[in-house]
Amino acid sequence: MKLPAERLAASVKKGLAPLYVLCGDEPLLADEALDILRDAARAAGCDERQAFVADRSFDWDGFGAGLQNLSLFASRRLVELRLPSGKPGDEGGRFLAALAAAPDTGNVIVVLLPALEFQSTKTKWATALAEGATWVDLRAPAREDLPGWLARRLERAGLTADEEALDLLASRVEGNLLAAKQEIDKLALLAPAGAVGAAAIRDLVADGARFDVFQLTDAALARDLERAVRVLDGLEREGEPAPLILWALVRDALLLADLVTRVAQGRDAAQAMYDMKLWRSRHEQLRRAARGRTLRDVGRLVRCAARADQVVKAVRPGDPWHALRELTLEMCGAGVPLAETA
Repeated sequence: MKLPAERLAASVKKGLAPLYVLCGDEPLLADEALDILRDAARAAGCDERQAFVADRSFDWDGFGAGLQNLSLFASRRLVELRLPSGKPGDEGGRFLAALAAAPDTGNVIVVLLPALEFQSTKTKWATALAEGATWVDLRAPAREDLPGWLARRLERAGLTADEEALDLLASRVEGNLLAAKQEIDKLALLAPAGAVGAAAIRDLVADGARFDVFQLTDAALARDLERAVRVLDGLEREGEPAPLILWALVRDALLLADLVTRVAQGRDAAQAMYDMKLWRSRHEQLRRAARGRTLRDVGRLVRCAARADQVVKAVRPGDPWHALRELTLEMCGAGVPLAETA
């Protein structure tokens, strides 16, 4: 049986299945699904939890024997098996197919998979799991479904939002559900219970005690150098994760480069933004940011974004926060030649 992530909580209330598959690359959805299963397993009498990572040297026979031993000699347990590569190999594939055919080992087993390539979904082990396990799809909501997903999250936090507010929030967090959760958590603390509009979202987030990654990108796109640097410094002091800041800056840098390139090729800016499927709430901001920028400008910006990406992800040596500062300056139009920062 296949379930969307949002239906898992309701499903476990009716009783736990012996075997679950959590499949997808969204960290927020994976963490929330695991929390739901762990809580339900504890309530159902699973006194212990074991976690395994199946790498190339994983002992599948030993793992299988352990499952049988658990059911015979120990209390009921929650057993989590993570396959980071999504490719169990021949031996692992046979084991998973057999497990799917007879999943009731006396325990609750959770198999965690990344999003599978199309060919992997057609393998015997994957099709067996899809048929014999409760398969939870951890796919992020599609672009057109994101406002609805945000509305349901806001409702759970005691808030409602109108269409304009949902469009604004969706435009900010598209592509990063962890960022969406962060924004909603802030609104739940700062906004009074009830309806919030786009203006309230802007004001309340800006007035929060902490700096926000979207304050950074807003300032950088507006070429407000002083504020952008101040916000970035504040984010560093507060311990905001560098990868989250990288995501926000790179996303907007690439959007800006795309828009400038389309306009340089003779496209009308409004039509270009429509073709790019930009959220309405971002049109004026990106239009102003693109004004006066040349192909050479955005070429430098893209190269700077690529360099920051490599440094933050430790593919290239360097200080991640220095790389983020360079990218912020470049977005503000105050960057220095890359050769001088190499």
